[in-house]
Amino acid sequence: MSESTRALEGPRRLIKEIPSYEGIYDVALVYPPAGGWENGGQANLIYYETYFDMSANTIDDLTFVPTGVVLQDPGRYISTNDDLNIEVVDIISQERLYPDDFNPDLELGNLPGGPLTKNDYTQIIAGNYRLMVRQNTTVAAGILSMIDGGSFGSGEATAATKLWAYRFVRYNGPKIAGDTIKIPASRFVMTGSIIKEDDLPYMMRLKRSYELSTNQ
Repeated sequence: MSESTRALEGPRRLIKEIPSYEGIYDVALVYPPAGGWENGGQANLIYYETYFDMSANTIDDLTFVPTGVVLQDPGRYISTNDDLNIEVVDIISQERLYPDDFNPDLELGNLPGGPLTKNDYTQIIAGNYRLMVRQNTTVAAGILSMIDGGSFGSGEATAATKLWAYRFVRYNGPKIAGDTIKIPASRFVMTGSIIKEDDLPYMMRLKRSYELSTNQ
């Protein structure tokens, strides 16, 4: 621990849990909120929002340098709708994201930090995209399997007081009242190091973070 700080410097492993979701498409034409999951007023989207509290680092003017993010989500994605496909997007962001921005951007082929979004590339520390469709080669009914996907993000060092963690699930295709969808529980495991930067680089990092947060 540095003599000039109260927080511990050095390697870190940060963990954030995301609960499972099960919902039935209702007469209001949405999958309803449940267990911390929300729809944000979107007719074809559910999401879970949480954050890593980094305020102890910020108090002592320390910087977090991420070195890797692992997404753990063992379990089955299930839909009772044969024609439904879903897009699953997991994100760790320096700035808060909003479903009324995310959903239209995804329709245009852009994920947060993409050229047609309001988010700067450096805001998104890590992200993972997957497209899933109904699996017809197994006797287990309704299982969704990944057919496409990719990772994105800047891995940017950060002095933010919160790192926002999201799981967005966008469902596409004809939807009928009574359809059921099940999303397994998941976990973010983020590794990195807490460091003490020189004053000028740290102040520039804070300035950049402020500029990004006010450019929403």
